[in-house]
Amino acid sequence: MATALARRFRIDVSADGTTWLQLKGVTDFNPQISPNKQDSSTYDSNGWGASEITMNSWSVDITVLRQTTAGVFDPAQELVRARVAQFGDAARIYVRWYDNSGAAEAFSGRGIVEWNRSKTGVTDLDEAKATITGDGVLSTIANPFTASAAPVVTAATPNAQVTGKTISISGQGFTGTVPTTGVKVGGVNATDWTVVSDSLIVAVVPAGTAGSAPIIVTNATGASNALPYTRG
Repeated sequence: MATALARRFRIDVSADGTTWLQLKGVTDFNPQISPNKQDSSTYDSNGWGASEITMNSWSVDITVLRQTTAGVFDPAQELVRARVAQFGDAARIYVRWYDNSGAAEAFSGRGIVEWNRSKTGVTDLDEAKATITGDGVLSTIANPFTASAAPVVTAATPNAQVTGKTISISGQGFTGTVPTTGVKVGGVNATDWTVVSDSLIVAVVPAGTAGSAPIIVTNATGASNALPYTRG
């Protein structure tokens, strides 16, 4: 009989609950569901206590190593960190976790973010702890795990680049990008591009007119979201 591994869970985060990014560099993960129990004992129980759950709360603690590729931090980590010192919706993020073997255990919810460095010594690795405190229901969901997924594009910098200039495209799922036609700017194949890592592509802006030029990355599974981009 095999013993399950603690690292069998995958954690995704999202700004809108639709476009999800896998949180990378996770070293510890601790979800908790805490019921509020109130005594409901009556004389009819003949001396035995009874309780009712009147409310549930949930939270999840996630510890991550701060990793960079070509000087760029993990886009999912940055999505979480950007909620720090914000208010209202800007302080909240969607999170889901699920068994990456495809088993049934899978949950999703939205919560308020706390983000703090967990180590401060000069000789330590840079590590951060994110605590997401539930704002509303934690839902049981169908396990969304797939062995491979279409790319997700989250950012492209700098803005307003002209033909022949390079842009850095950030996101996830870039490994296996379709050769020649896998990176498009405004519907036109990038002149040249390099997959630096699963989360970073450096591309040369193709010919085209100034204005809106959404960026799409395609791998063997499918095409990414169309990231709005304005070319010079």
